[in-house]
Amino acid sequence: MAAHHYAVDLRWEGNTGAGTADYRTYDRRFRAVIAGKPDLVGSADAAFRGDASVHNPEDLLVVALSSCHMLAYLALCARRGVCVVAYADRARGRMVMENGNGRFDEVVLEPHVTITAASDEALALALHEEAGASCFIARSVNFPVLHRPVIARGEVPPPSAPPRRSDLAVRLVNRPGSLAALGEVLGRAGVSLEGGGGFVAGDDCIVHFLVADADRAVVALRDAGIEVIGVRDVLVQRLDQETPGQLGKLARAMADANVNIECVYSDHDHQLVLCVDDREAAERVSAAWR
Repeated sequence: MAAHHYAVDLRWEGNTGAGTADYRTYDRRFRAVIAGKPDLVGSADAAFRGDASVHNPEDLLVVALSSCHMLAYLALCARRGVCVVAYADRARGRMVMENGNGRFDEVVLEPHVTITAASDEALALALHEEAGASCFIARSVNFPVLHRPVIARGEVPPPSAPPRRSDLAVRLVNRPGSLAALGEVLGRAGVSLEGGGGFVAGDDCIVHFLVADADRAVVALRDAGIEVIGVRDVLVQRLDQETPGQLGKLARAMADANVNIECVYSDHDHQLVLCVDDREAAERVSAAWR
């Protein structure tokens, strides 16, 4: 029998000084740490003295059921010739209290699915039952997960532009823990780092990271007292990894166009990321290169 394993390190962060000496005063805040992913911060439901501004375990159970059903459904549609162009679910869970203890007695999913005109609407509707039967999470709970799907017609939207990513430049103090603090702040803010690097310059360390949500990153870092030098647009260029000399040729073409490359690193998709002093001229060189 094949098995898949999922590891989570859970840490309680609610000890305000007296531990759990008083049921009414300790904080219910927790942090779930999963290797390679942003931390998940949560608390108890506000009804149970938790923080209403963050996720609670009950929220996460409903999210798990809704997202698992969606992923199972999309996979079935792809395999059975139903082309889905949009999917949105309104999921609701009900927990009942008995003798001071709670338990879920149902979760209702209301997926609104848009399919192309050429797709079979009856099949698109029927595949929800198959998805419910194959969803790993739904198969693991002991209460009913109900489906009330709606199917609509639509067209395949034009391809969206790639997400705008920016170079985030930060000055850190050259000492142990500075980079860890930056990573923790951005992780709590839900900002992913998609490439970058850094170097030591005397008592400081200058780091450049590629981010998709620069505004959120800047606010989080400045709130934490970390100096943000600046944010700028980047030029992303894919090189032929099998051909030696690609960087030299591209850099020479930039130099011939009087473009100065001020920062360079790679993103997680093995593309070259460039910060330049003349974006317009660099774009022309990049377009000709492509």
